[in-house]
Parts: sequence; structure tokens; C-alpha cells
Amino acid sequence: MLFPTVIETAKKVWATWNIRGFIIVSLSVQVFLIMLAPFRKWRSGRRGKCLDMLIWSVYLLADWVATFTIGLILSKQIKTKSESSDIYVFWAPFLLLHLGGPDTITSFALEDNEFWVRHLLGLGFQVGSTAYVFVKSLPENKLWLPTLLVSMAGIIKYAERNHAFYLASFDHLGDDWLPSEWGDEIPVPAEFQKMDSPEIFEQSQQEMPLWTAVHLFGTIKMMIVGPLLSPDQNFEIRETFLQVRDSSQVLQIMEIELSLLYEVLHTKLPVVGCLVGYIFRLVTMSCILGAFLLFSLFKKYYKLEQFDMWLTYSLLIGAFVLDIISIVLLISSDWILAAHIRSKDSRFFEKRRWSRAVSQLNFITCFVKDNRSLLKEVADFFRIRRLLEVIKEIRCLSSKDLEVRSEWPFIFEEVKELNEFLNRKMAASSQTVLDAKQVWLYSLERVLAGFTNSNELIKIVKELNYTKSVLTWHIATELCFQRVDQPSTSGEFCKMLSDYMFYLLVMQPATMAAVSVSWKKVFEETLAETMLLVRSSISNEREVSSKILNLIPNFRNPERDINRSVLFAASALAQQLMEPPDGIPWEKMSKVWVHLMCFAAMNCRPHVHAQQPSKGGELLTFVWLLMNHLGIGTHFSSH
Repeated sequence: MLFPTVIETAKKVWATWNIRGFIIVSLSVQVFLIMLAPFRKWRSGRRGKCLDMLIWSVYLLADWVATFTIGLILSKQIKTKSESSDIYVFWAPFLLLHLGGPDTITSFALEDNEFWVRHLLGLGFQVGSTAYVFVKSLPENKLWLPTLLVSMAGIIKYAERNHAFYLASFDHLGDDWLPSEWGDEIPVPAEFQKMDSPEIFEQSQQEMPLWTAVHLFGTIKMMIVGPLLSPDQNFEIRETFLQVRDSSQVLQIMEIELSLLYEVLHTKLPVVGCLVGYIFRLVTMSCILGAFLLFSLFKKYYKLEQFDMWLTYSLLIGAFVLDIISIVLLISSDWILAAHIRSKDSRFFEKRRWSRAVSQLNFITCFVKDNRSLLKEVADFFRIRRLLEVIKEIRCLSSKDLEVRSEWPFIFEEVKELNEFLNRKMAASSQTVLDAKQVWLYSLERVLAGFTNSNELIKIVKELNYTKSVLTWHIATELCFQRVDQPSTSGEFCKMLSDYMFYLLVMQPATMAAVSVSWKKVFEETLAETMLLVRSSISNEREVSSKILNLIPNFRNPERDINRSVLFAASALAQQLMEPPDGIPWEKMSKVWVHLMCFAAMNCRPHVHAQQPSKGGELLTFVWLLMNHLGIGTHFSSH
């Protein structure tokens, strides 16, 4: 008899608390999203990935809970109609508010924006369901007026979210921008229509990054959705950008640009950050405040249970407070500060807009921390080997902060020099564009020419494709690094770039998809070869490095084995890099890594770069944006 009793008790608890419980969950989810969603721009490392997973889960839960609860209320209203059910009718429009979501997050990923038609249909269905619940409660419903007010606010908030989806979709991105003096193809915000390039640089040095970022922001849209810029337009952008000589200001400009891009793609800013948006926000807040006052004045006539009354107050106060928080966040956003307040406060320019963290993953560290064979066999049996690999990669993942005063200037100057080098190559060959293969060969020739033993290095790496080049240079860099007891600052920087590129290859394959051919096969073959080489139990990176470095005597045909084995090529390359009498050429090796990063950045699809601001930002995306502003994009053939 115990089991039927438990079932009956569960049914009673469900009947009493199902709607109340889901209402509480829905409100809690809204509070969570509005507070934590902005941290997506600054996340990094393992904690950042955990936060991202949590926000993604709650983002999906928010819509499901609100939709499901509206369904519960609709079902209850169809089955029963009593005075006590009026409070459920009053709660229904709050779920429309929740479906409208907080201003800090409309879409989690770019793909969400592309489903704006589906969301529009959802808007119609949910508004229709809420309207049916409301109409069915009439004329006995004593809460009809506050219900009507909250319904109006809910419809506006839900419509704002759908409009934000529409504006951020690739087919309509930029439709709300007006043409600039440069023509329709490079739109800038209306507030800056009258600002041409000279006027921008008449501003103080402190304000200049802001005006330059806004002036150039339209080019990001063009790079993402097309069409391509003409050579004349690209020249004007390049000349504008080259007037900024301080590398830290260049980084600051791009930080503001990408921050604006994040706000346009993933928040309600394009919708609420205008006069019409301000009016609608005033209307929604007035409706919620009016509903609060009506409910407070006439609550004694409603005959509500104490818990339901306090829950209703929580919904009303929560909705109003969340709107206040949204306004505060809106005022502090880059777009509002740039377009309306035009702040001269230095704190605006110093605030953090991305993590400035460079993710790190190392091949040899992954090998040392590799899972035991028994665990792998179990994973293979249950077909979760890939999950096991992901867990291992996350365990090995770390991050380092990019030094703006020392490391970024090196990257900035190297990209500028690469730009000038390619311009000279085009002028010498009377070409207007270079295809990707030419760019790869020319820039490889340039960076290797700086080594004293460049001929020997070219013999090792000239036939390697991009994937093998990254893995070969990565392992060779680690072999050199492990041979030094106290690495120099330049050595630490070179290792940071090396580990970052390996991280992109393994954990961000979308950024390398266009240039990394069969990367997984190459990676797995190299890992298997390392396991075959290191037969004994080795617990640290230095011992593994020593084994790989002494690999050459085990091969009979060096020229053939360099192309067949990444480990052999890395070992041969590392030995050549250690030969110069003045020590390991860390700075020249760092230039090689910048070259590899530039090639990956320019070949990465633009929409992949557009996703990065919502993931804490990627150094690769900043390099891509820098190269485009310098005009390097014109060096690539469109074929």
C-alpha cells in the first residue's frame, strides 16, 4: 500500500506546486542570465568553459520553462475556472516578459539569430495562448486590469527580442544603419555621419580610439556579410588606420569594435538603444509599476493565499528591478557611451572588453597526462572515446594574459612588416592580388630568411602542409624550450604563441578548417608515434623532449622520413634551431609563429571570427581585424 500512497502524494504535490514551482524557476533563470551573461566577453580557460556551458544550459532552460508554464496555465484554465485561478491568469503575462529575455543576452550563438522567423511564430503562438487564458477568465476576473498592463509589457519585451534576432541575422545585419559619406557599402551610425577621417584625428589622443573604432565599425559588417570592399575603399580604411601609430591604441580601437559587434549580435542594444526603444522601455516600466500599484491597493479583494501573494510581489518587483539593471547596463554599454554620452572619462577607455587571455595547450603535456590504456578500452567499448579526449584536453588547458606593452607591439609590428613585404612582392610581379598559396610561400620565405641557417630550415619545412607545419614547429619549439633551464622573456613569448596555435588546431578546429587538412589524422598519428617511441613510463615533459630530440639516428632515410614523420621533422628542426652560436633564436621563431597565425587568421571564415567576442575573444580574431584594417585582405584572390 505504500507505493500507491506515494503516487497519490506526488500527484497532489504536483497539482498544487507545478505552476508555482515553474514560475519560481523562470524568475530565477532571468536573474541568473541578466547578471552572468555579460561575463561571456571576459571568460577564459577552464573556468570560462564551465561558465559558458552553464549559461548555455540556462539559456535553453529559460525558453523551455516559460513556454511549458504557459502551457500548464492554459491547460488548467481549460479544465477549471474558479476565482482562485485568476492569479494564474495574472502570472501568464510574466512568462511573456521572461520569454522576452534580459537585455544582456538575446542569442547565445550566431545561429540563434538566423531562426528569427521561428521565434516570430513562437511570439504569435505564446501571445495567442496568453490572450486565450485572459479572455476565458472574463468577466469574473478581478485582476483583469493589472493582467492587461503586464501583458502589454510582456508583448513589447518579447517583440524586442524578435526584432533583435531579425537585425542580427546575416540577411539583415546592418539594415538599420544609414549610408556614410563613403557610400552605402561602408555604413556608420547616424551620430557619426558628419565625421570624416581628419575630424576623427582632431580629437584628443584619449578620445581618438573611440571615434576611430566607430568610424571603422561598419567594415566589420562588410567583412562578415559582404560584399567585399573595393580597392579604393580598402585604401581609405588603411590610410585611416595607419594614422594610429601607438600599438596599444590600435588594440584599444579593435577592442571597442569587437565589443560593439558583440552588443549588436547578442544583445537587445540595436533595438532598445534608440529613441523608439527608450519610449517602449518607458512604457513597459510604467505598465509594471501600474500593475504593482493596482495589485497593492486592491489586494484585499483578491482573496489570495499568503504564498501566492508574496510570489506575485516577487514577480512584480523582480520585473521592475531587472528593467532597472538593464538600464544601468545599457547606459554603461560601449554603443550608448559612444553614440550619445560621448564620454571623456578615461575609465571608459580603460575598462576591460575581452579576457586578454591566450589559451594554452601543449602536445607533450597532453602526452604526459594521457589516459591509461584500460580507461581507453572502456571508453572504446562504450563509444565515448571522444568525450575522454575532450576531458583530457580540458585538463591540460591553461591560459596566459597577453602583455599589451611588450608582446602585442611585437605582433603589431610584424603584421605591418608582412603587409609591406606583400605589397612589394605584388609591385615587383605587377600583380593586384595574390592567391593564398603565393602568400604562404612568400611569407614563409620572408621569415626563414632571417635565420643564419635558413637553407637547412627550408629543406626541413618546405614540403610540409600547414597542419604539419604547425605541429612540427610546435614540437620543435617545446624541445628547444625544455633544453633551457631559465627561459628568457622572448622564449616564454615564443612558447605562448606555439601553445596557442596548437590549442586552436586541437580545440578550435573551426578557426583552422580552411588551412588544416586532415589535422586530426596527423595529430593522432603523431601521438601514436610518440607512444611507440616512449615505451617506458615517463612522468615529465623534459624526459619526453629528450627522447624526441635524439630521434634522428633511428631513421635511415632523412629526406623521406621528414615528410612522413612529424616527430622526425620536429627533431631535425629543433637541432637546427639550437645550432646558432648566439643561442636559440627565440625572436625569429616568434616571427614564424606570427606568420603562421596570420595565415590562419586570413583564411578563417569571417563568421567564425564573428563568434569569438561572445567566447571571451581570441587573439586570432584581433590579428584578422588588424590585417583587414591594414589592407592585407586585398592580397588574397577571391577564387
